[in-house]
Amino acid sequence: MDPSTQGWQPYPQYAPRPSVNGLSIASLVVGIVCCVPPLGLVLGLTALSQIKKRGERGKGMAIAGIALSSISTALLLVVVANGGIGEAWDGFRKGMDEAARSRSTLDLRKGDCFNLPGSGVQEQETTDVAVVDCADKHEAEVSGGFQVRGYDSYPGESRLDELAYERCQEINDAYALDPWAVPKGTETYYYLPTKQSWRLGDDAVTCAFATDGAKIQGSVRRDATTLDPHQLAYLKAESAVHVADPDGGFTDDPEGYRGWAKKTSLALAAQAKNLREHRWPAAAAGGAQARAKEYDRARAHWDKAALAQDEDTFWDHGYEGEDALTGSTEISVRRTLGLETAPPAEESTQESTEGPADEATTASGA
Repeated sequence: MDPSTQGWQPYPQYAPRPSVNGLSIASLVVGIVCCVPPLGLVLGLTALSQIKKRGERGKGMAIAGIALSSISTALLLVVVANGGIGEAWDGFRKGMDEAARSRSTLDLRKGDCFNLPGSGVQEQETTDVAVVDCADKHEAEVSGGFQVRGYDSYPGESRLDELAYERCQEINDAYALDPWAVPKGTETYYYLPTKQSWRLGDDAVTCAFATDGAKIQGSVRRDATTLDPHQLAYLKAESAVHVADPDGGFTDDPEGYRGWAKKTSLALAAQAKNLREHRWPAAAAGGAQARAKEYDRARAHWDKAALAQDEDTFWDHGYEGEDALTGSTEISVRRTLGLETAPPAEESTQESTEGPADEATTASGA
């Protein structure tokens, strides 16, 4: 046929290509990532229904999404039935709790209670401890701290230990004014900067109470933040009349001992006056006045000790001064003020013992 007689033939006309169903894509994606397994299953089934009605593409993706989501859903049901989700969540929560409780020794603050790393009180470098609620059982409690001044370079472990032993005892005494309320076996403890951490600017000593035996429960803090005015006044008086004695024996430093006796006498006189002038509750007034009289009697003996020329005479008067302060009167006053009435089992439990001398207070010092 002659093409010139036929005119131009049109190009074939094809039907438009069907679009891909969006839900089928979503089903496949959800099935692959397993974020919400049942959702992928629902999306896939819905996609198949729409594809059939609309003639859309994506059937293969919808079927794949359904299959993957079905497997993930089945596995999820098995895990839930066996408690796996609960265990996993508990493990995650426990890990987060432990991380939140972990605190650098450099960041410990006054009043923090914590558990000691390793096996109790010992000399070791430590960078982190587990801080706990003081109402729970714990092994240590921060009483305060101080910064080491006057040294251009690291003063050495021995010197730092000497400073900490003396200063931390004072800080602990101020933090726990009532030694009767400090649990037996609790001793002074401290963290020192290491040579490495000192170079990074760490010059702080952290003081604490710690136990190397059974854990303690509750805070040992007894100061103005926890005591009422009457309890505070009484405990301050009792604390002030116990003046630290000199090192060594009387024969090594007789003047030092006579000076100690004089300081004790002056402290007793001052505190007797404070006990008399304080406005006590009616229930405690009689006991406080009786204690003031004991202070006066004790002071008279310490005045004689301050004049003693030989050791025997000194201690004769010193022991009489100690005996003038009776436990029965102290217990009576304590009872009316709501303070601890059980004396320490051993006097040594209230004395400081040397704390760890090589504790790092910053992670960089470990």
